[in-house]
Parts: sequence; structure tokens; C-alpha cells
Amino acid sequence: MSSLKSCGNAPRSSRSWTSSHTALVSTVMLSLSRFALGSTAASAVVDVMATPMSTPLTETRRKRLTIDTISDNLKKMDYAVRGKIAIEADRIADELRSKEGSSKHPFDHIIYTNIGNPHAVQQKAITWPRQVMALLQLPDALGIDHPKVSELFPEDAIKRAREMKKALGGSGIGAYTHSKGVREFRQDVANFIENRDHAEKGSVDVENIFLTAGASEAITMLMSALVKDSNCGVMLPIPQYPLYSATLDLLGGHKVGYNLDEKSNWGLNMKELERSLAEAKAKGINMVGLVLINPGNPTGQVLSPDEVKDIVTFCAENNLVLLSDEVYQENIYREGDKFFSSRRAADELGLIKNDAIQLCSFHSVSKGVMGECGQRGGYVEMVGIDSEVNDCLYKLAASKLCSNAPGQAMVSLMCRGPSPGDASYESHTMEKKAVFEGLKERARLVSNGLDSIPGISCQPATGAMYCFPSIKMPPGAIKASNERGFSPDTLYALDLLQTTGICVVPASGFGQEEGRFGFRTTFLSPESKYVVDSIREHYEAFCSKYSN
Repeated sequence: MSSLKSCGNAPRSSRSWTSSHTALVSTVMLSLSRFALGSTAASAVVDVMATPMSTPLTETRRKRLTIDTISDNLKKMDYAVRGKIAIEADRIADELRSKEGSSKHPFDHIIYTNIGNPHAVQQKAITWPRQVMALLQLPDALGIDHPKVSELFPEDAIKRAREMKKALGGSGIGAYTHSKGVREFRQDVANFIENRDHAEKGSVDVENIFLTAGASEAITMLMSALVKDSNCGVMLPIPQYPLYSATLDLLGGHKVGYNLDEKSNWGLNMKELERSLAEAKAKGINMVGLVLINPGNPTGQVLSPDEVKDIVTFCAENNLVLLSDEVYQENIYREGDKFFSSRRAADELGLIKNDAIQLCSFHSVSKGVMGECGQRGGYVEMVGIDSEVNDCLYKLAASKLCSNAPGQAMVSLMCRGPSPGDASYESHTMEKKAVFEGLKERARLVSNGLDSIPGISCQPATGAMYCFPSIKMPPGAIKASNERGFSPDTLYALDLLQTTGICVVPASGFGQEEGRFGFRTTFLSPESKYVVDSIREHYEAFCSKYSN
């Protein structure tokens, strides 16, 4: 302001300067308008400048973005695993951190069993991938080129970090990558798939692989391409992972459920698939895809090779794009069970060779034994997808520039670990086995423990990270939940949280048959035995509380 004042002969108030300045601007604009547009246009400029704003900024105006103006699809969208119960759990957790709030609750911490987030419940990171990641993060002078680097890191970690930095163009993980992901990392994925499925060498094309920020981003990307309009429908297993129903809600597509058979350990029934598809078509729905989750979430079942082949054949015969969610392929606990991919099924059936199937398979670093959820690394591999569609998906990926480079690197490390004979091979193998055995034991402990509670039934957790028990709901609980305007199993989960500090997800968020009630819980926590014992005690009290 001092420089403005010095332009005049005497000081002026900011108000008088503003008035003079406004008048000057008005005069200049009027002169320019007359010169460029003629007197008629100039009159219009004068009228505009002379007319006050319809709603002055100083007055209260209706906001543009309100709950009434946002997308109806967004309001409809529901993501149960971080819904009402999880929000309440976070609120209680905040209270527990304060002296005043901690006295309100009969527990001192929240046990989050609502989401498959292994490291959040004390699962240890596998050492070798983190060593390589550390070297990728460090500047070369402090990492791979430091004179004492070999004293801190094993040689195979240093070698791999050098190789990966070269693949990153020498710029490290701080630069944007190719929008599909670093080509060499995608090649690691291609080799991994070929080895896993006993496929012909070179049969997996890196150009059909996209590295993404977790499998969730890849799933959303493919569903966005698949659901052209509001008449499109996608078949979802019931129960299903809420990402699919939430995404369909957001896209405005139809959710077409096919029920899994709880009594046969959540098995597939082909007649149920045919019923579901026929009913949807009869309603005029344009059926475009089918979601398969194997191993299952939230159900924990592992499909046999024949069951996977039945699904693949069904999709090929009915011209449905198969979205195969395989993020738990490493989490298989029952003796004799083995992961059998949809891609392998399609290959053995000759569908890939004959270009008779469209298949998108998803995997992630978040699950398995790595449990690296926060790294946000995943991939989709596509089979039978036309090059023009691939180009459109590339355009979509390019609009976000690329997925995060650390996540891409972690995918590469998941797909290609230390080789036999490398310095870290034995320790890496032993660490992975220890994590797996812990998961396997807790899967047995939690599923058997819940199934032993009178009024609760739980199928064996043969895969993934979850149990999905059903519970007999006392009459009073159904009445009370109706009065409150939410599902009975939401009432149960809320009561469990407020009484024990255990956070589960109501089964209604995943879809279930009419009249069934239950919840989903992980078996990741080292407090799993305490969780089962607490649920046993709580359920008895809950039934007594809502007996009529």
C-alpha cells in the first residue's frame, strides 16, 4: 500500500483510492467498448457494470455442492467394510485416547477385524522385499552405491535394486512411469502367470497387463469400461465383496446376484447361475459380465478346477466378460486344495486359443503372505480383449498418468522373489511359511470356535482371510433394528462393538439370502482366541437382552 500512496501528492484512504480506481477502470472499459463494439455494445457494458450482483457475496447464498445436488448414484453407493460400524469404531478409538473418554468403555482398545489389513494387526513385513524397497527409496549415494551397502543389505537385494532402478530409467521411483506400468515389472507378472498356470512360454503379452494401485483400481477401471449404460448388468456372487456392488451403484448398472450354497461350504451351483441369468434377461437387462471371487471373500471357500472350468464355460457360452478376482490365491489352508486360476481353466479348455473367452484376472500385493496393503500394488491381465478396447483402457490409465511406482515395484517383488541359491532365499522362504502357518492356524481356530457357539453357524475357512458365520437373531433384536431403521445384523455388530471393542462387518453389507443374519470377521489378529471367546460371551448376553 505504501507504493500506491506515494503516487499521489497527499495520502488517501484505501476507500477513496478504491473508489477512484474503480471509476478509472470503468471509464477505460467504456472507451474500449465503444471503440471495439460501437455505441450499442458500449451501452450493454454500462448496463452490466451498473447492475449489482443478484446475490451479493456478503449475503447467504445456497451452496452449489450439497447433499441434495450431488450424484444420486454416489449417495446410493455403500461400502460396508468401512461403513457405519467402522465409523463408530473410529469414534470410540478417539475417545479411548483421552483420559475422560477411556472411562466410558469396558475395554481399552478396538480390535479391528472388519478389514483384511494384515500389518494393522501386527503381521510382520517380509524382510527381503522391504530391503529392496528401501534401496529403491534411498538416493544411490546412500543406498546401492554406498561403500558399506553390503554390510547392511544382502547381495541379492542390492542386485535386484540395481536392476529395478535401471528398469525405472535411472530416475528411481520418484518419477512417473509408463501408464500401464514399468515394462520390466509387467514382464515379471507375465512370467509369474505362465509359471503358475503351466502356460506356453511367451503366451502372456505384457501389453495386456496393467499395473494399478491395488486390485481395486483395476476392477473399477474394467467395470467402468464394461457398464456402458444403466441397462447393463453384472452377475455378482452372493455374498460378495462390497467393492463390486458399490462400483455398480456408482456406475448406475444392475446388480444381478447368484447365490452361493452355504450348506456345501459356499459352493457353486450351475443351475443357480442359469436361473439368475435367465431372470435378468427376462427383465430386459443387458447382461455384460460375471464376477468370480476365488478364493472367496467374504466366504473363504476355494473352488475346485472343475468348478472354475464350469464358470469359464458358462461365461464363454453366454458371452459374458469374466472378472476373476484372485487376490487370495496364496491363502489356501485345507490339505488337498489348490488354487486353479480362471486363465488356466480357459487355456486348458482351448478357449484362449480359439479367442472364445473374454477374461480379466486381478491380483494384489495386499493379501497373500505379504499383506502390503499400504503399498497399493496390483495388476489386471486381460485375455481376449480387443486392441481398440485396450487402447481405451490405456487412455483411462493415462488420464491418471500412472499408478504409484512403489506399488508397481512391490508387484514385481511379489511375482519374482529370491531364486534358489540366492543369499536371501532360505530366510525369505521361512518368513513366508511362518506367516502362512499363522494364518492357517487362526483360520481353523476362528471358524471352528465360532461354529461351536450355540446359535452361530460357521463354515470352515479353507481360504482367504475371513469367516462369514450366520447367527440366529432373537425376536427382540429384529424388532429393535426395525425401529432404528437398519438391519438386525447391524444392530448386533454395533452392540458387539460397544460391549467388547470388536469391530466386525454386518453380513447385510455383502448380500445374503432373505432371513439370514450374520457378520464377517477376519482371522488376522493375534487376539483371535480372545475374539472368539468374547463373541461367545457377548452373543449369550445379546440374546438375553433381546429375547422378546
